[in-house]
Amino acid sequence: MGLRSVGLLPALVALSLLGACASPPHRTLSLHAPQYATLPNGTEPLNPGKLSSLYTSVASVPGDNVIRYLERKRGHALNMLSLSGGGQNGAFGAGFLKGWRQHGDRPQFDLVGGVSTGALLATHAFLGTPEDDATLEKMYTQVTDADIYTDRGLLSLLSADSLKDTGPLRAMIAKYITADTLKRVAAAYDDNRLLVVGTTNIDYGQTWVWNMTMIAKAGELELYRDVLLASASFPIVFPPVEIDGHLFVDGAARSNLVIPGMGGQARPNPPLHGAGNLYLIDNGKITTPPQALIRALGEIAATTISVMMEQSMQTALMRSFFGTRVLGYKFNMVGIPDNVDVGNDVLAFNQTQMRAAFAAGEALGMQEKPWQATPTNSGDLPSWVFKEMVAPPASAPAP
Repeated sequence: MGLRSVGLLPALVALSLLGACASPPHRTLSLHAPQYATLPNGTEPLNPGKLSSLYTSVASVPGDNVIRYLERKRGHALNMLSLSGGGQNGAFGAGFLKGWRQHGDRPQFDLVGGVSTGALLATHAFLGTPEDDATLEKMYTQVTDADIYTDRGLLSLLSADSLKDTGPLRAMIAKYITADTLKRVAAAYDDNRLLVVGTTNIDYGQTWVWNMTMIAKAGELELYRDVLLASASFPIVFPPVEIDGHLFVDGAARSNLVIPGMGGQARPNPPLHGAGNLYLIDNGKITTPPQALIRALGEIAATTISVMMEQSMQTALMRSFFGTRVLGYKFNMVGIPDNVDVGNDVLAFNQTQMRAAFAAGEALGMQEKPWQATPTNSGDLPSWVFKEMVAPPASAPAP
């Protein structure tokens, strides 16, 4: 994840030299319990030893979790979609969704989860009409960096909490997430469909998973927009978003994917209607070709951050794959093909690169079988462990 275009290193040096001159206001740790968010495992963020009331209210049957609850309510195996982070590379996900529709077998999603740029994609992917696809195409092919952030002057950095100001991104979110959009998401809540978004609470060092359908049902338009902005606020570069006294940044800072339903205190019951599907769109390259770096501070630092974020994605993929096995579901993933030039800076918001990513996604979505059935082993696991993970589950012993 290159950060060269935002001048991260020079700005950090300047801040370190001038930081002693500024005195940021004191904050008190917020003890405000979230009404619409849980930890990924279904527990209360401020009391992690206790299952959230949001969770227990829909998983009252022993051995059930949110997925089993939705299966029961929806009457079929679920089609779930997870959208990863990736900045401007969210154009790939937008294009893939359009191509998938053109192919003719894109389902209505029972559950959608998004993080970072995936959070910005998630609402319209969840609503799922051709008009929603057109909105995503506009969002990811007709914007530049000026539609996302503005620069701060050097003097303003003395009292700022970020290198950039995301006023333009907030305005774009407000443009595309309207009161009417909220009503449509609320209607999906009444139909027992679920939309969730992941953020990172940097006060508590936790991933908070927000029930966006419940927020929409409550008519909390500004909160809905704030959660999306928070999930897409890359740390240091973009300012954190304050909600109920808590500070939030990009959900990908802790987890590049969110898949609810893993919570509970026991292994989940078998699926009620057979194997459903998790469709996972990785808005990044599944494998990155090696290259010799220039030994310059900015180049090394930016690439190191990229490697760290890619490792976070690999961990999230393995966790998601494991989750689908526990649920008895099928794992399906796609990512940006290696031959597509999307540049090295996901915060560049370069129209040429975004249109290339969108076109690649659209072409891949139109293919008959674009899906990868297992995550790629990046070398962290011994080959025998990986084989054990991806092997078909053993049949249950006869009673």
